[in-house]
Amino acid sequence: MHEFSGRTAVITGGASGIGLGVARRLAAEGMNLVLADIEAPVLTQVVSTFEADGVAVLGIETDVSDRVSVLAMRDQTIERFGTVEFLFNNAGVAGGGALLAEADDYEDIFEWTLGVNLFGVLHCIRAFVPGMIAHGQPAHVINTASMAGLIPAPLGAYTVSKYSSLCMAELLAGECAETAVNVSVLCPAFVATGIADSVRNLPEHLVPTVDASPEAELRADAMRDLVSGGIAPEEVAEAVFAAVVDEQFLILTHEGNDEAVRSRTEALLAGRVPYDWVDSPLS
Repeated sequence: MHEFSGRTAVITGGASGIGLGVARRLAAEGMNLVLADIEAPVLTQVVSTFEADGVAVLGIETDVSDRVSVLAMRDQTIERFGTVEFLFNNAGVAGGGALLAEADDYEDIFEWTLGVNLFGVLHCIRAFVPGMIAHGQPAHVINTASMAGLIPAPLGAYTVSKYSSLCMAELLAGECAETAVNVSVLCPAFVATGIADSVRNLPEHLVPTVDASPEAELRADAMRDLVSGGIAPEEVAEAVFAAVVDEQFLILTHEGNDEAVRSRTEALLAGRVPYDWVDSPLS
């Protein structure tokens, strides 16, 4: 994809973090923006800022885990802009600790995390990609996975969901191979976003069940420290834009991550467990 001006980008989780960084980068190229986000107040502010800058933008409160909500977002998008050339499946939450954690809420948190990070991606792919293929013009789909989708981190549901996002990108790339739609998967390490506080977007019925044990709080604090020290979303946005232009499938954002992936692959081929996180602050 090399032509951006006047084309339309749909970005889930577009009101903050990586999604907002990519939105700003694409707006600079003259793209129309559709920002889908579950946080309505923040979304309204972001849309107002873009409008003040003369950007053609549509903000839609969306719960990507809800297929009906995604389809409604798609219909509003098509009604406003007609076609979609860029789909960024970026909305995500961080939920779930160790698989064997003694937490009463574990199944609920697991289902919530997979609902957003796995089914949210699937809903958007099925809602938009058939139309992108039928349109026949150069287009691009990007899934935001994580380095946790390449190198397993002790983050339970989050890690499982990001492996799934990577897998879906590979499958979609194969299904779109004979079309004008290219596919990428973004696997960042730590980025300075609000994902460590994903609990703010928990469904109301889950809030009373959240694990508030000292161990859970320590893990949460460790995650906040790691995330706050991450790179800026704008750096990720530049990597995303370059990958779209170069039609690059795997997008890594941090120096040395390629070597980590190589080491993991070598360990697997040697029959070893590929990662030892005994001393991880997230364990």
